[in-house]
Amino acid sequence: MSFDQTTIEQKIGYQFKEAKWLKQAFCHRSFHKENPELPHNELLEFLGDAVLDLVISDLLMEKYEGDQEGSLSRKRASVVNEESLCQLAKNSSMDQFLLIGERELNNNLRSNPRIIASVFEAIVGAIYKDSGYQEAFRWIKGQFAELLSGSFEQYDFEKDYKTRFQEWVQEQYKKTPVYKVQGESGPDHARVFLMEVFVGDESWGTAEGTSKKMAAQKAAEQALKRIKK
Repeated sequence: MSFDQTTIEQKIGYQFKEAKWLKQAFCHRSFHKENPELPHNELLEFLGDAVLDLVISDLLMEKYEGDQEGSLSRKRASVVNEESLCQLAKNSSMDQFLLIGERELNNNLRSNPRIIASVFEAIVGAIYKDSGYQEAFRWIKGQFAELLSGSFEQYDFEKDYKTRFQEWVQEQYKKTPVYKVQGESGPDHARVFLMEVFVGDESWGTAEGTSKKMAAQKAAEQALKRIKK
């Protein structure tokens, strides 16, 4: 599928003032390597991740006024994750417009959930850069309307190890765990991240994952196992 700006904007429901942000959001690192004049989307992904957490936190606080931090964190984690972002991206055909380098065309990048979810986050970052927070808020609210309208009873919060570990650490030490990427390996289409979680200067767990979020969850799981010993 060709990269047609008008078609993409119709699919995602947002018209860009500056086309450069749209194109950057879809530019995978492999395409950037072959076309260095176009920045890859990882910085927009980084920004979009932060904006997304802020907006969803705001919406959840408004909807669940009586909830405490732990409950809100679990609800946020249940809707802002690789699986949900990947599905939202596919709903707007974002996976079909990903710009991929020639050498990676046969590696099924457009079916990689981590990469598709990253494109969604990059689009959030792009909208924020193009129009600011209020427009990003409006767009995200629309994208997540169905997810946020339902009940959270079906979600298995026990799998959210990161939130559970953070609650325990804050209760015991009055601190927040810090997650650090200690290494990356593998080709662009199958990256593996090594994540380590710290409480202060002390390491509590290390784990690998196919995304930074997955690796952080696994590191937190290791930390929780240490508590139970």
